[in-house]
Amino acid sequence: MAYLKRVRGVRAGPCIAGHPVPEHWELLLGGLAREIVKRLRAKDVEDAARQIFHYPALLHTAVCSPQIFVEGEYGSEWARLCAAGETPMGAGVRFPEVQVDAYIPLKIYLGPCALWSLKTSNVVINWRKHAPDLYPEYVKWNGRYPHAYFRDVFPTLAFEAADKFGLVGLANARCGRRGRRCTAVAAWVYWIRHKRMPQIDQQLSRLSPIDLV
Repeated sequence: MAYLKRVRGVRAGPCIAGHPVPEHWELLLGGLAREIVKRLRAKDVEDAARQIFHYPALLHTAVCSPQIFVEGEYGSEWARLCAAGETPMGAGVRFPEVQVDAYIPLKIYLGPCALWSLKTSNVVINWRKHAPDLYPEYVKWNGRYPHAYFRDVFPTLAFEAADKFGLVGLANARCGRRGRRCTAVAAWVYWIRHKRMPQIDQQLSRLSPIDLV
């Protein structure tokens, strides 16, 4: 395949779409951020990050029409975005491990990064299988303004548990079937409260103790 553009030095994957902090885009995406600005005809990186944050389908448009070849560690994630319309769907963050004797009756195992996947049939199936307690709201979502929408529909129980146990405690509690850890639920709470992706803040050593309580 011939690529119109190749970029290197990219230090983040597509999940940065949910993290509209322009200086982080410039630091982690480098030339890819500048190419996205051009393709979206945005004023600057801040404008491009804002557009993609509010209109997730623009991420695929900006990177894949035609496809930009991203070299390096995160190249496979960007290639999958273009090939299958999928972003990484897990929590994407490692919270510190602590002992918490708590069970949260929520079946949500996809992280907020999944919102920047295209609504293909495979993606919809993944939502139904791996986030059944959020799936009805996902189906109703019109694909725009994900933060505003999911802030209002995300289960209140998750925020109550975060307030009670702290974000790290919530992440280490057991969720839904088979007692899996609530890492994805904690990632959602962090993203909704801070408008930043926890894995990006973690990469940049910005997950401060005050953010985790």
